[in-house]
Amino acid sequence: MKIKNYPLKIYVEGNYNILNNNSIAMVGSRKCTMYGWEQAIKFSKELSANGICIVSGMAIGIDKASHIGAKSDCGKTIAVLAGGFEDIYPEENKPLFYEIIENGGCIVTEYSPKEKTKSTNFPKRNRIISGIAQATLIVEAELRSGSLITARHTIQQKKPLFCIPSNLDNSKGVGTNKLIKEGATLVTGVDDILDKLNIEKKTKNIVNDKNIKSGIKKEYRKIYNSLANIPMTVDEISWKSKKDISEVNNILTMLELEGYVKYHQGNRYSLIEK
Repeated sequence: MKIKNYPLKIYVEGNYNILNNNSIAMVGSRKCTMYGWEQAIKFSKELSANGICIVSGMAIGIDKASHIGAKSDCGKTIAVLAGGFEDIYPEENKPLFYEIIENGGCIVTEYSPKEKTKSTNFPKRNRIISGIAQATLIVEAELRSGSLITARHTIQQKKPLFCIPSNLDNSKGVGTNKLIKEGATLVTGVDDILDKLNIEKKTKNIVNDKNIKSGIKKEYRKIYNSLANIPMTVDEISWKSKKDISEVNNILTMLELEGYVKYHQGNRYSLIEK
């Protein structure tokens, strides 16, 4: 990691060996659209399938989707925090913190374990996110966004910057479209990234619904089978599956972490298309 203003110390939890792996940073809006979430899952999943480690900031939105997609098929992911290990932020991502480590990934921070997360730390940590990676992919970003800071660090570090184009009337994608206008590489698929980085694509296995369900734990399948592509409330899922709401909530959390379902505002969930 060769960056300006490099940290004097780095604290690591988990498999630090993967810091030497081929890796790509993936960042974007915290309040992402369904389109952004699905693209983050898709790209991180496919990049991981090609032996590339995904680096992100473990925030909600695009960061979270990138970590989830990366580890869904035993891929590896690195999360860079804006505070110490004893102050995981946001709190709702604590399960993801442990999932990343248990899956052979690692967590990195320049802050001592007891140091609290501060808003001023987020822009600083972005130089580490881009510094660890060979390139950066901006999935979906607003005009004023921390992701644009990561993009700027990537350019300063003379590394490739990739962007997924966004609908012109999507305010969450104004930043990515602006970066493309300014010279970032527009990508519509993983092949665009692999070609640019001269990484040979691995043979892709065909995934069908049967393959997906075989990867889901038996005790989760009744909940999974109760879901649809249209968001459903937890109450609706509980009624349909004939399961207690507390059990439904626990299983939905695990299915989300494993990249099978998407959370929506209003405590609703839907399937993620594979």
